[in-house]
Parts: sequence; C-alpha cells; structure tokens
Amino acid sequence: MTSPADATAAKPSDGAPGLTNAIQLPNFRLLWTNSTAFMVLMNAQRFVIAWFVLDGLDRSEADQGLVVFALGAPTIFLTMHAGVWADRWQRKRLLFGSQLAMLASMVGLFVLAAFDEANFTWVLIMSALAGSSMAIGGPVRQSLVPAIVPRRLIFSAVGLTAIGATVSMMLGPVLARGAGSIAGFEGAFGFLVLLVVVGLAVLVPLQVPEHESVMEARPVRIDLAEIVRWVKDNPPFRKLVLLLTFAGMTIMPLSMVLMQAHVKEAFGRDSGDAAYPLATMGLGVAVMSFYVMKKGSLPNKGGWFMCAMMLGGTVVALMGLTTALWQLVILGFFMGLGGGIYMNMSQGLFQTHTPQELMGRMMALFSLTMGGVMPVCALIYGFVAEEVGTGPTTFFGGLACLMIALLAFFTDRSGLKTLT
Repeated sequence: MTSPADATAAKPSDGAPGLTNAIQLPNFRLLWTNSTAFMVLMNAQRFVIAWFVLDGLDRSEADQGLVVFALGAPTIFLTMHAGVWADRWQRKRLLFGSQLAMLASMVGLFVLAAFDEANFTWVLIMSALAGSSMAIGGPVRQSLVPAIVPRRLIFSAVGLTAIGATVSMMLGPVLARGAGSIAGFEGAFGFLVLLVVVGLAVLVPLQVPEHESVMEARPVRIDLAEIVRWVKDNPPFRKLVLLLTFAGMTIMPLSMVLMQAHVKEAFGRDSGDAAYPLATMGLGVAVMSFYVMKKGSLPNKGGWFMCAMMLGGTVVALMGLTTALWQLVILGFFMGLGGGIYMNMSQGLFQTHTPQELMGRMMALFSLTMGGVMPVCALIYGFVAEEVGTGPTTFFGGLACLMIALLAFFTDRSGLKTLT
C-alpha cells in the first residue's frame, strides 16, 4: 500500500542527469537533515543516559550495560518487522510515528530529571521506549535513500550521511555535556528533546516516492524468509553480514559504550569526559567520509571494508591498554578513520546491490547487524568489566575482532574483497 505523499514524489530514476551530488536533491536534503538530527540524538542520548547512570545515579558498569541493553534490545525484536513494514506500508507515516514515540520518551526523561524523580527503573523504561522508536525508524529512514536518490549518486548520499554521522559523533556528546554543565542533567535531556523536535519539523515537507510494487498480504515470516534466502544465495553478502555482526559484537559496544566506564575506572575521571575521544572519533570519520565522497567510488569496496575492520580491532585493543585520557583522544581519531571507510563501504554495498522491493528488509538486516547485537554484548561486557576491569575486557575484545578480520581477509573465497 502507498500513501498520497508517496505518490506525489518523483522516482529516483527521474533525477536530472546533470546532478553531481545527492545534496542537490531537495527531498534528500530534507531526509539528510532528519537523519543527521536523529544521529546526533542517538549518540547524545546513549552518552547522556550512560553518564546519568554512572555519575548521576552513581551506579556500576553492569548497570550501565543494562541500560544500554534496554536502549538497544528492541532492535533485536522489532527491526526486521520494521523492514517488512517499510516494504509494505506508508514509509513517511512510519517514520513520523516512530519519532513521536521518541519525543514521548525524551520528554519523559526531561520531566523526571527536572523534578528529581528519575530513578534507575524509570531510566530503563524510557530507554526501552526510545530503543523501540529507533528500531522502527532506522530501517525506514535508510530504505528511503535509494528510493529518492538515483543509483549513480548513492555513494554520494552515503558519504553525506556518513558526514552527518560524523557531526553527530563530534557534536552529540560534546553539546550534551555542555548542556549538562550549564543546566544539570535536565539540561542534557532538554537538549535531546530539542533534537527530536527538529527531526520532526523537517519530515513534514518530505515527499516520498511510491513503492515500485505492492507486496501481497502474507505472514511476516515469509517476508523474512525471502531475505534469508537472498543473502544465502549471495556469498559475498553472506560474509558481509557475518562480519558486520561480529563488529557489532566487539568494536561498537567496546568503543561506544564501555569506553565511558573505562574513563571513570582507569583514569579516575568523570565518565562524561569520554565526550572528547568520541569527538576525535567523529573527526576521523569526517576526514575519511569526505575523501570517499570526493572520490565518488573506490574499487574493491569489500576489501576496503575488511581492512577498516582490522584497523578498528587494533585500535580497540590499544584502547584497553591506555592509561591517560589523551591517549584515548588520539586513538579515537584513528578509530574514526577506519570507521569512515567501514560505514561508507558497508552501507553503500547494501544500498547499491539490493533490489528495491527488498530494500526495507535488507536495511533492517543492516541495522540489526550493526546495532542489534551491540546491546546484548554491552550488557555482557559490563558484567565482565566489573569482574576483571575495563582495560582487559576492551583489549581482548578488540584482539578477537582483529583476528576474525584477518582470517576473513586472507581466506576470501566468496569474492567480498572484489565486491564493487
């Protein structure tokens, strides 16, 4: 089924041939603004909630892992269904509704913090609601890119989206930290509310093209089985999905979540100071994303992806050995360089090689591999770190990622290394 809004926008193939950059497309500019506001929110939200749990409520690393699990667990249960819905239903309405749910959760946290009623139970509940919103909105938002951008400009769009992600990594935690320094935790939560409002505002004029075909009504399990078969029948994608999943089990939770606890435990500093290495990480992503966008395309994208995963595993292992914040700040930049390649290559490969009728479900699978396993592993790492320390947990997790990436690179029989 398609919506009236879906029917009013031109299909991506109708784009003017003279365009050289996706940002020249009005609909993509709106979607990019929404996506950037959402990613700033996502990075700031995870940072603020973990900061509040560790320092505002004075809870342990295990509790930090538990709240990150509450934020991410809905991804496991809702993301693939959201991909099916994106292939069937009105995509703009789905996206708008998911952000209204996010607004409710952020306003709830703001009010609770303002009236000093935000205990750990309430943080868990609101985090689960926010996570449900992210689980539904993420695949829908990503599936819209190839629907409104011509195929020849996909990597331009991916590069611009990665730059938006970069802005979010640099500005999200830093601005949230600034708001918290000025007005306490309620100020930090108020900043999150503002980001949701901005994202909602730019969705109003967005025009979304209609689905190229209407999916028949059938059980969701059949739609999901179709995706499983497609990936199974495409060996390079099968390998790509497995590597993304393993990176989501190691690089993502160790660098984006446990690092805050490491700053507090190993350096004796406020966990909010993790905003600084996160900012340099974002700077590294920006540098590499800009390079990829200017190049337009890179040969052997699958090979570049595996090299980026090797770099990420190496940097995470070194993070576990750090003894001062300045060391993390430097390593954050190199993590960002690898992350820029990782993000651009993986998302671009998904969006350029997936049939349009499967796009919602494939982007849901992309979201699941990138973020679905992260909350579970963040929870596990939190308990492990409480027993053995954040340094050893981070070091051995990064080392495991490096070993898997090396094995994948030197035994590449599926053709991922030459995937373009």
